[in-house]
Amino acid sequence: MRLEFLCDLELTYRAMSTFGTDVLFVKPYGTEEGTAYGEGDGRISGPQLKGAVRWVNHPHRRSDGVMIPDAHGAVLTDDGAVLLFNLQGRTSFVGEQGHQLLRMLFETEADRYRWLNSALCVLEGVIEHRRMHARVYVCINELAG
Repeated sequence: MRLEFLCDLELTYRAMSTFGTDVLFVKPYGTEEGTAYGEGDGRISGPQLKGAVRWVNHPHRRSDGVMIPDAHGAVLTDDGAVLLFNLQGRTSFVGEQGHQLLRMLFETEADRYRWLNSALCVLEGVIEHRRMHARVYVCINELAG
């Protein structure tokens, strides 16, 4: 397998005025384990994919502090196409900085981006101050020829 750069991704949590915060977190089991909810905006930019991003995340935090993201969102490309995506994987923290290894899947009906419907993408990222900076790569199956 070979990794091919697709794009940079930047996501930022948006304040939810109804709740007075940008992320809701509950710890229902009397430990550090719990579930969160947040929403945000962002930008995706690369040689093949550029646009605005809107997303929501419903992650789970394990008792060891590792977060299990479950983010879903939409990209409105600069050329007017709509792509849906989801992100899942692991985010481990060192101090206040989160280190992410995630997989990213896209779906679209736009002909120009339809090739992403069968692509597996991986993401390496860092979270600082509730902002994620990441690089997204497409996994290329070299055995498929």
